[in-house]
Amino acid sequence: MIGEQREIRAAAVGAMAVSAYIALVLASGRVALPEFGRLLLFYLTASFSLWAVIGAGVFIAALARSAHRSGREPFLAAFLRGSLGARWERDRCVSLLWPPLLFALLLTSFNAFKQMILPLAGFRFDPAFTALDRALFGGVDPWRITHALLGSPTATDLVDKAYHGWFVPMSVGLVACAFLPAATYRLRTQYTLTYIGVWIGIGSVLAFLLPAAGPCFTSALVGSSPSFDALHGRLLATEAATGSPLAALRNQAMLLEAIGSDRLRVGGGISAMPSVHNALAVLFALAAFRLNRAAGWVLAAYAVLIWIGSVHLGWHYAIDGLAAAALTVGLWIAAGRLSDRLERPLLAATPQPATA
Repeated sequence: MIGEQREIRAAAVGAMAVSAYIALVLASGRVALPEFGRLLLFYLTASFSLWAVIGAGVFIAALARSAHRSGREPFLAAFLRGSLGARWERDRCVSLLWPPLLFALLLTSFNAFKQMILPLAGFRFDPAFTALDRALFGGVDPWRITHALLGSPTATDLVDKAYHGWFVPMSVGLVACAFLPAATYRLRTQYTLTYIGVWIGIGSVLAFLLPAAGPCFTSALVGSSPSFDALHGRLLATEAATGSPLAALRNQAMLLEAIGSDRLRVGGGISAMPSVHNALAVLFALAAFRLNRAAGWVLAAYAVLIWIGSVHLGWHYAIDGLAAAALTVGLWIAAGRLSDRLERPLLAATPQPATA
């Protein structure tokens, strides 16, 4: 009963935050409901497809363990019924269905916000962030440092692949929470609540208050920038040298082309500060440290690579990633305390053994 209530409470808190976010997005009058529904259907299909694939793997592994323990192959239908029955008893399947549903609702509303509402804020902070970057890095743009260290076309191509492969842990990490055991309640809840905070708090609220386009879009959307034009030229030279298109250049061109469209696109919208890309990479590392120290260090290194890549490829100012990292750590701590608070009244109500 305690496990059931804490899971439902945690999902309810997340659902209330996401529902309020969706309501604000739709109430703006700038997002067409059919477009929102079309994008939501895409994300629902994607998230539950991924959920089914992960679930199938988990189920097959559990089935194999059961067969090994019993010495015979269990009846498949009975095993599946027993597994689902156990999950129903655990928390009425809330923890099983909430992660993929959250992914679809959150990504749809964020896409709609970023493409239709965020442009109202303009891009007035790019000059300030450019100046701050130069002040922090000895008077030069940080991209010049990364290209001095990773200047070969091969290195840039590898950074590009690593940076744009981020969608895999971004989606798998959340959906996989559906299949973790009950004992991981705090980690799952802390991860999920921080995930919501990143998209809504960092990627939406602060992005609207600190609007910036980013280095790759400065000349097109803000004003002439010879330095960032030179960065674009380097990336074009990398494509020519490797004979392989850079995902960064393709995606940047797509985002520019989509400006002003009434049609919602997957991954559409332009925003630099703070960086959701960097924030989620930091979140991956924070969660990994709770599971395994070695995995934590691997994903911490990956977060650093994402930060370098965001600068190297022109997506972000260096300060975008630094701010995102600090904010994510703050959200992680707050989400951990909230996770404990969601469980504490239940623990307090549990009868305690009498003492002499």
